[in-house]
Amino acid sequence: MSYIETSPLKNATTMLIYAERNEIKLDPPYQRMGDVWPLEKRQLLIDSILNDYDIPKIYFHIYGRDEKAKTGISYSVIDGRQRLETIWKFIEGGFILSDDFEYQRDPEIKLSGLSYEDIAKEYPRIRIQFDSFVLPIVGVSTDDEDLIEDMFSRLNEAVPLNAAEKRNALGGAAVHAIREVSQHEFFMNRVKFKNNRYQHMEVAGRILLTEHSLATTNKLVDTKKVYLDSFVKKNQVEGKVIWDVRDSVIAVLDVMSNLFLVSDDLLRTQGSMVLYYLIFKKAIELDEVKNITRRKLLDFREKLYENRRLAESDYSESSFDLLEYDRLSQQGTNDASNIRERFRTLAGVIGLSHVEI
Repeated sequence: MSYIETSPLKNATTMLIYAERNEIKLDPPYQRMGDVWPLEKRQLLIDSILNDYDIPKIYFHIYGRDEKAKTGISYSVIDGRQRLETIWKFIEGGFILSDDFEYQRDPEIKLSGLSYEDIAKEYPRIRIQFDSFVLPIVGVSTDDEDLIEDMFSRLNEAVPLNAAEKRNALGGAAVHAIREVSQHEFFMNRVKFKNNRYQHMEVAGRILLTEHSLATTNKLVDTKKVYLDSFVKKNQVEGKVIWDVRDSVIAVLDVMSNLFLVSDDLLRTQGSMVLYYLIFKKAIELDEVKNITRRKLLDFREKLYENRRLAESDYSESSFDLLEYDRLSQQGTNDASNIRERFRTLAGVIGLSHVEI
């Protein structure tokens, strides 16, 4: 079915959907990350349900019979993940009502600060009312995932998605490659920065863009948003080049994973990821991976710190190259010229025999 059909999901009460939560896939590939709403926004949603306000529609992709039999999944969430997670979290005791909550049907009933379990014990009728609230869920039927991704993108046009979330919603070969790379052990276990808004995919995209540019033009390219978006849009159709680039990136990340520790402090910032990737890529090409050690990288970081302190007291005695590396590490880290200059410095410190890229 290369078109979309929609219809309301019948009897979609909060408790029924909660009971069927194991059959609902919250994180299809095009989705944004979960659990990002602040407490105040979660409490406001529960306030709205208890006070019988309308809430925004939730959209489910309805799986076909064969897919359901194979996976045990009946639906995947196109839009409304944060709302569902909030409702389920409240039912499971994850947070309480706000201190200024007012039950509008009877202001004499004080529910502020209560949990779902508290309400069930003290006001069972109100708990039944909450459980019976009919969620405005729209079922979407189609077997074309591209249409689902397009629908997600359209539904979230007015929502402040970040660049990585918008890019992920575009779909296509490059996005699939980015998703695969972001699931590599290097991102899952080695990097220290969080992934609550697709930061891993953002960095994976920069690395793939860099590898693609080197493979097709033998040149570094800026890894800014406009270049990443262009890379994704130009490589939406599957082709051998994008999969070769993906494989090349994975091969380098395999080597990097062997050197860095779990949640390595050396990998705490996104701005150094493309630089480290290029260092390892060049070392592999030169058969000089043995020259890269954590001790050298840690010593270099300490040298940067000491040089910074020295410059504060006696600028003339400090190293200009290290000060420049320091400055470049703080600003414009997505510029090709910035990456190239930092590469030259770090490759020299490590002892690679060829320090140009």
